[in-house]
Amino acid sequence: MVRKRSFSHAAVEHGMTQSAASQSVQHLEEFLGVKLIDRTKRPFVMTAEGQKFFDGLSGVLRQFDSLVEEVRAGNNSTAAITGQVMVASIYSMGLSYLPTLQDLFLKTCPAASMNYHLAHPHEVYRMVEQGTVDFGMVSYPESTHSIVATNWRHEPMVLVASPRHRLASLPQPIRAEDLSQVALVAFAQNLKIRQEIDKQLRQLGVTMRIAVELDNIDSVKHAAIVNSGVAILPKLTVQNEIAAGSLKMLSCEGLSLTRPLGIIQKRDASMSRAARSFMELILGNVVWPGDSDRDDSGSGKIESTAHGNGNAPRGNLLADTPASVSS
Repeated sequence: MVRKRSFSHAAVEHGMTQSAASQSVQHLEEFLGVKLIDRTKRPFVMTAEGQKFFDGLSGVLRQFDSLVEEVRAGNNSTAAITGQVMVASIYSMGLSYLPTLQDLFLKTCPAASMNYHLAHPHEVYRMVEQGTVDFGMVSYPESTHSIVATNWRHEPMVLVASPRHRLASLPQPIRAEDLSQVALVAFAQNLKIRQEIDKQLRQLGVTMRIAVELDNIDSVKHAAIVNSGVAILPKLTVQNEIAAGSLKMLSCEGLSLTRPLGIIQKRDASMSRAARSFMELILGNVVWPGDSDRDDSGSGKIESTAHGNGNAPRGNLLADTPASVSS
């Protein structure tokens, strides 16, 4: 019910009536002595106690499933990999990478399943800490006392503008001083991606005029398309717009930015065989279109067809995906 955000949808999925589903939750609330769901809101939302119980129980069930899988497999290394992999990801990484990774994983491990949840960065960290998911995918990954971060790749960022923008008609590459006082569609100041962009511009001695500050990639991209200003965005997130001609990629002398992406795991947590296999796939040699800047290298690379974030993702989302794409 929590994942569906609906009593009726959850009831249908489990072959029971909506009334029976509601009564099950009420009985659980009576047993615990607290309210788990706020029914005064539509759709309903979990209370703080409900969220804590859901996160904790999800972790317990995941550990149980992992234990069952390990015991059944025994010492048989050739046993089919089964079980479910749960991943939390920031929106931009999830939409750009996870559909392709899911397809590759299910081809390799057809007896397993994989679900992912798209969320804001702080929520991804929380889900990993609570054990609700096997691991998370974030930009600018950081280890903490309870989280271990693994670097994955450095994603190229590019300067883009509407084809109608005056910089789009200049000979390429443009000079750094050509950006002086040009309107920039910027990320919000509290985001790490904005801080890194500002740092690079300072190093170039360039002061740009902030046209608007936005907190997600999709909004920044749209503002650039309607010619509100130039923008600096992860290359994979704008490849569809560049191909369609709604954005033009510009080159600028001295401007070179990448966005570090990584995997975060709960410190000292055990992983199921399915989760380990998916992790090996992520850290393996998948080649993404237009990019060779990785934290590792090797042969036997797998060619992928990344979706970018202009298309709806395939796969099972545990919650409705907002239209915006967080950085």
